Amino acid sequence: MWPRGPQYVCWAHGEELTAALTSREHGWLAKRVCRGAAAVIASSENAGRIVRGLGVPAPRVHVIYPGVDSEQFRPDIDGSHLRQRLAPNANFILLSVGRLQRRKGHDLTIEAVAMLAAELPGLHYVIAGSGLERERLEALSAARGIVDRVHFTGDFPTAELPALYAACDLFVLPTRQDEQDIEGFGIVFLEAAAAGKAAVGGNNGGVPEAVAAGQTGSLVDGHDAAELARTIRMYVEAPDLLSRMGEAGRRRVIQSFTWERAASLVTELHTVVATA
Repeated sequence: MWPRGPQYVCWAHGEELTAALTSREHGWLAKRVCRGAAAVIASSENAGRIVRGLGVPAPRVHVIYPGVDSEQFRPDIDGSHLRQRLAPNANFILLSVGRLQRRKGHDLTIEAVAMLAAELPGLHYVIAGSGLERERLEALSAARGIVDRVHFTGDFPTAELPALYAACDLFVLPTRQDEQDIEGFGIVFLEAAAAGKAAVGGNNGGVPEAVAAGQTGSLVDGHDAAELARTIRMYVEAPDLLSRMGEAGRRRVIQSFTWERAASLVTELHTVVATA
């Protein structure tokens, strides 16, 4: 029997719990920590379902979405200098931001660009981030004959990220579950939305909560390159739709995904726990 200590609140994003459950010891510890908490803050409904699956009573699980700085990421930022520097021959730029992991689906986007290369000669793909997948992704780009269309930036300076989003036409990150590795939520989708960009994400994990399908972007099967290619083509051919979804994404961020709102909800929860 463990001695009862002070009350605590813990946070859960989802992927750390699914990873922990692959180990008997780590799984036991994750369950012990979550079950012993006075409250568990889940970063998405998807993470909340995982926490409840560990045996935490539903009333103790509180979904509080992360936020984004809508003053830092704005649609009125000029990204033309980065557009010219990164993909000078492009007339439509896809952008992914994040670690180069298999579950992020960068390879699926490369496959989709290859499928569209002949009919959309001005389509380019900028990949910002570093990780173990880079060598494989570079090899895939070469194998598909589109090394001149796929641009790897490596780790991108944080201060320049708002301009990077501004430089793209469509944000794309077709995530998928890779064994127990999932996308817990995806703040990058909110950053893109705050910048006034429509987004395409994978229909799994917490991504469907970050991207409002049909309103701020689209969700695709993270294993289906043909579906992703069709979705990209749709946006290339419908600039008005692209613009409307970008505007809707910006409004949604301001209404529901500010850090001020998240901080207020966390403060309120801590107050309730402290006085219980």
